[in-house]
Amino acid sequence: MLPSRLIALRRGLLLALLAVLYLVLWQGPETLLGRALFVVHFGIFMLWQPFVHGERRLSWPSLLGLSGVVLFAGIFLQGWMMLIWIMILAGIVGGKILLFGARASRLFYLLALAFLVMALMLMAVPIAVALARPPQAIVWLGQAALPLILVTMALLPRTSEKESSREVVDFVYSLFVVLLLAVLLLGSLAAMLLLGSGYVEAVLETLLATGIMLLLLGLAANPRSGISGIGGVISRYLLSIGLPIEQWLEALANLALREEDPKAFIEKACAEIAQQLPWVKGGEWTAGGSAGRFGVTDGRRWEFSHGGLVLVLYTVHALSPTLIWHYNLLAQLLAQFHADKLRAMALKQLSYMQAIHETGARLTHDVKNLLQSLNALCLAGTEPDADSSPEYRALLRRQLPAISERLADTLAKLSAPQSLAAARWVPAGQWWQDLRQRTAALDWIHVKTEAIAEGELPAEVFSGVADNLIRNAAEKHLREPALRAQMELLRNGDGFELVFCDNGSPMADSIASSLFLGPVASEGGYGIGLYHAARYAQAAGYRLELIENRPGRVCFRLQRSS
Repeated sequence: MLPSRLIALRRGLLLALLAVLYLVLWQGPETLLGRALFVVHFGIFMLWQPFVHGERRLSWPSLLGLSGVVLFAGIFLQGWMMLIWIMILAGIVGGKILLFGARASRLFYLLALAFLVMALMLMAVPIAVALARPPQAIVWLGQAALPLILVTMALLPRTSEKESSREVVDFVYSLFVVLLLAVLLLGSLAAMLLLGSGYVEAVLETLLATGIMLLLLGLAANPRSGISGIGGVISRYLLSIGLPIEQWLEALANLALREEDPKAFIEKACAEIAQQLPWVKGGEWTAGGSAGRFGVTDGRRWEFSHGGLVLVLYTVHALSPTLIWHYNLLAQLLAQFHADKLRAMALKQLSYMQAIHETGARLTHDVKNLLQSLNALCLAGTEPDADSSPEYRALLRRQLPAISERLADTLAKLSAPQSLAAARWVPAGQWWQDLRQRTAALDWIHVKTEAIAEGELPAEVFSGVADNLIRNAAEKHLREPALRAQMELLRNGDGFELVFCDNGSPMADSIASSLFLGPVASEGGYGIGLYHAARYAQAAGYRLELIENRPGRVCFRLQRSS
């Protein structure tokens, strides 16, 4: 196939291209043979050119255009046209040098560039400009050196550089090479006219001046004194296209810290776009079921969509691809900040719902504990001669006010939750005596009767834990009638600890490992009640833990956190 063969023969085509160019300059572009050779040269260039796929078919307008160029060159070819053409060729070759990694390939194109520069300065310029006449010895030396360069290029070994159907040319380097050759050529002619120098001297003077200027520009672009130089300014301009992007980003970050509402945030951020960024007259936005406008919605329309945000900008002029990329990046940042605001709001709502759920669950268990105390009193009232028993009446006088007070505390928490600093502290002996009386009807629970040391404890914390442990043990007692439990209140440093043990079956390891980390699924206990009791105890500075879990010995302990 012809295109694939042309790809494999690119080096040979370039050598043929340069060889025919040498013959055109040697014969003279104004002669009939020179013009015919240039047509051949242009045809080889069309086969070698690195811009269009080799397998692409030419359309009729393109074919007519190329035919016109060939006909014009064959009839009106002049020396100044050769100057421009050689400079363009040098730019194309120079734009390919840095794209090769292998040393032999890079040297091949460096020699091709050297050939074009020497052909330009030693053969093309004297043909086009009558004033530029180098010594004949130098002309002969150049005419002899150019074929040697071609022979050297042909003898260079081929490398394993990957060939493709379309080569790549660095446009910036190509433009730099063309401009540098133009400066060299025009500077040499100016030195000849202004300083009266000879052609060779003028070329050397221009090379020296150009080298000094490039050295000064290099030092200014990257100085050694610790400052960025004009290189940093150029890089900053290329990245921002002169836009005050950093100012808008700073305003966006500050706005994200101040504004929590997603809709208000995006409204103010879009207003900053119209004020901070040039060319933007106004726009529209749609996000999260809301929409809005800012500025003047008139002009060229550009739409950017990211996630759930659709941002439409109206500009005075058409945007370049680079500006479109920058505005698209700004829209993406705005969409990201807006999504973060939406997630923060959703998290806040979830936290609020969780707080409501936990408060309701904890108060529900408080009500259950109160119901258990009432059931204990009702159970004691079913005993024979309970109505005439002084002990029963004394129990009612002590327990009913305590139950009423606990119910009032529960309702107060429901209407306005209290801080732990406002928790009710009671004497430890009194709280222990009340607990013993509430559990007196449960003959399978043994409450130690040793004297309790002086001190106070948070009644809600200890009552909540004790009531949950007693209720769970009661449900376990229904499944295991032989169950016996023991409860003990001990002095521990400057506080008290509550120990509750039973001789029943142990909990499963899966339940025991996550007992106080969250609600757990179980048959009839150790679920959400102990979880909320442990959370409340932790907030008060206490720790509820399972200290033993083996057959015949299951123990919990509530103590002050160390």
